[in-house]
Amino acid sequence: MQRRDDDLYSSMDSMASRASRSLQTGSASGVGVFFQQESDGKVYVKTIVSGGSAERDGRVKLGDVMCGVDGRDVIGEPVSVLRSLLLGHEGSTVVLTFARAVEADADGGEGATEIGQTVIAKFDVELVRGSPEYFARMETSRRYEAEMQDLRFQLKQALGEEKEVAEEVERVKRVLQLERGAAARREKELEDMRQAHVREVAALTEAGGRGGAG
Repeated sequence: MQRRDDDLYSSMDSMASRASRSLQTGSASGVGVFFQQESDGKVYVKTIVSGGSAERDGRVKLGDVMCGVDGRDVIGEPVSVLRSLLLGHEGSTVVLTFARAVEADADGGEGATEIGQTVIAKFDVELVRGSPEYFARMETSRRYEAEMQDLRFQLKQALGEEKEVAEEVERVKRVLQLERGAAARREKELEDMRQAHVREVAALTEAGGRGGAG
């Protein structure tokens, strides 16, 4: 039984190892955003790739203007420079700074003079580099790990229950052995009593015979 358990753990660990290696062999990737540069040099979000990092995060919107990458000001930089800054190893992170036109709320906003006035808000978004396929593999790896944890838990439960059953079987065996020993002793006592009774009857019969002859 122990060997089968070890084989199961080895198989599950092998699955996790393969999934982990598959996440570490990716090439340079971006964050699932395509940009377009306007004539004034501003670079804005034109397309958000389905299943990519930006879509999964949910904070980046079409039309957001790129302002910085990892703290570096990129306003006016060509898209080629921006692309070189964005690309990196799958699984690594990058912090992007965007600007977006928003309406001032009840608390007002920087540069706003009244509620409803449009202001430019800047915000940072930390995204994980990777293709949609990379994130799909990562989700698969996480499911594998969750399933393996569940299997390990079930196996431990089963082994624990098996141990309890084995202990109960041994206890019942001991009880039965004790009962059989007690039954054997009672049987011997009854046999001894029967033999004693036979001897007593024989003795009485013999004594009666001698008395009648005299």
